[in-house]
Amino acid sequence: MNKTCPLLIVSLLLIFWACDTEEVEPDEERLGAAFFPLKVGLYNIYEVENIDYKITGEVVTANFQRKAEVVDSFTNQAGSISYIVHYSQRETENDPWEFSTAWTARKDGNQAVLVEENIPFIKISFPVENGKIWNGNALNALDSNLYEMDSLYSEYITPGQDTVASTLTVVQGDNQDFTVELDRRYEIYGLNIGLVYKEDILLQYCTDTDCLGQQQIESGHEYRQYLIDYGGE
Repeated sequence: MNKTCPLLIVSLLLIFWACDTEEVEPDEERLGAAFFPLKVGLYNIYEVENIDYKITGEVVTANFQRKAEVVDSFTNQAGSISYIVHYSQRETENDPWEFSTAWTARKDGNQAVLVEENIPFIKISFPVENGKIWNGNALNALDSNLYEMDSLYSEYITPGQDTVASTLTVVQGDNQDFTVELDRRYEIYGLNIGLVYKEDILLQYCTDTDCLGQQQIESGHEYRQYLIDYGGE
């Protein structure tokens, strides 16, 4: 028997063992993780319109600008990196920013998570693909809310006429009953930009006999937020 054969076999086993135990970094481009960029210094500025319909019949409209800025990072209990995002507001671009709240965000391999007021939401599920469905509330105690991915890699033109070449849409709610309730919620994310548009509309309509089906708003809100500037500091 050739004495070199056992040595050859051992060498091959060692090579295979090394390949199996080598840690492989996730392919962020293939996963689509660049739709949710996280890096200290990144910021996005939005124009916001919020309309509140009070049960008393009063309608309160507010227009302002909102800034989201990644200011720091830390290693969380799971061993991954969480990023601290500061949110600030101002009425116009001529006003100083006023700090409003701090949330955290992270990417845990197959999902992008934003923790809003201590409530974690799975904003995007990786890898990205059209028609993909997941429970955005899987990490919290709220009722199940199925999100669906749509319009992957589509071009998007903002209300300010800026073009974002590659986006994906996450539909969080789309109950357009128009008789009892309108629930339309979705977010659009740009590649290497993050959130570029957010719409959150929940309207309760009058259901009395004399107004049923007339889309007479009794209460609710309309919230629209679109990107006007972004970058890194």
